[in-house]
Amino acid sequence: MPNLYAGRFPAVVNDEQLLPFPLLKTGQRLSAVSDVSDVETEVELEVERVVPTKSLLSRDLVLDHVFVSNVRFLAMIAIVWVHAELMWGYYAGSAAYLQVVLLQLMKFGTIDFFLISGFLLGEGLTRSSPLQYFRRRVKAVFQPWVFWGCVWFGIALSESLIKVGGHALAGSSLRVIVVQYFRFVFTESIYWFVPNFFVCLAIVLALHRRVSDVVQGLLFLAFSLFYAVNAYIAVIPPFHTAALFGFVFYLWLGAFAYTHRARWSRWLDGVPWWKLILYTTVAATTAVLEFHVLQTRNSLDPHNTLRLSNQVFSVLVALLIVKCKRTLYPSYIKVRMETFGIFLIHPILMALVDIGVKPISKGTKSLFYSNGPISLCLEVVSFCVLYFGALIATKVLRTVPLLAWTVGG
Repeated sequence: MPNLYAGRFPAVVNDEQLLPFPLLKTGQRLSAVSDVSDVETEVELEVERVVPTKSLLSRDLVLDHVFVSNVRFLAMIAIVWVHAELMWGYYAGSAAYLQVVLLQLMKFGTIDFFLISGFLLGEGLTRSSPLQYFRRRVKAVFQPWVFWGCVWFGIALSESLIKVGGHALAGSSLRVIVVQYFRFVFTESIYWFVPNFFVCLAIVLALHRRVSDVVQGLLFLAFSLFYAVNAYIAVIPPFHTAALFGFVFYLWLGAFAYTHRARWSRWLDGVPWWKLILYTTVAATTAVLEFHVLQTRNSLDPHNTLRLSNQVFSVLVALLIVKCKRTLYPSYIKVRMETFGIFLIHPILMALVDIGVKPISKGTKSLFYSNGPISLCLEVVSFCVLYFGALIATKVLRTVPLLAWTVGG
């Protein structure tokens, strides 16, 4: 591993969680991670000086760090924003057009998370076997996911029992409700990402070095294209949460990008900013139009993440982020350590907010839904409550040794 800082400090990079390394000023401290026998330990590096020359800095390494954390940060913002919008339902009148545009601009989050997960997978497989990598991912992700899934399940079930009346339920009815909520929380809600990710990861790892990259890419791309067409023909339920193999292509693509990162980085550097922005704008506009086409066809999910236009849009957004050479997040957010906690906790806050606003009459809500400026303000407030509430909760939990594991700490 090449030295990162003028030959004085070795660059230590964990195979799962890469840290952003912007150029630092004299005396600034930097938190990094070292991986020794699969045990992560945090170390503090005192940086006295950085000379940003190609002879001293590994350009690809620095950009990889920035790319991973920037995508994590922006993708999680996008995901929370989408949920903040949809938790209030669909708007009416002129506000509906505003909602469609805002939703589309934020629909890159899921695919981009698979892309960076694949990128880290490619790096991780240079350091460990596929089985070791899979085990570490399960250990880091599965337990917190189960814990918060049970919390959400308990909240949803309790609300239902209070609303219906526990004494009024027969044993069979209670079992039906339990099964319904269990299925919703763990397989149909935002938490579907974790089991879907592990299915995709298992597939990519099982084929690693057994099937050529070209064959894998074509096969996985065919899956994604099938789900794009399925949004129209509905051979299977046209929801992205039901697309078990729809995202495996992007996990593979991220790993493929890591393997060939020097080549595509040179290509991306040669693409002018204005062209990439233009392509992304065209893709976003096409995705909005595709939404309207699906809506006129009475699609069950016109916002489907795997619409072909949205797949293209998501990849282009990722390229825009990669092309940016500086960090895009504030220093008070520890992207590597806190993003997973935000992912896990913000649905819990959504459930609590939903319980709190239910007493509001439908007439009052309709006034909000039909007014564009009020709707936008409502979305911004909802996003702030969910994102920063989850961020604060994650920070607090990380300070409690017995509870840090619940947010991946």
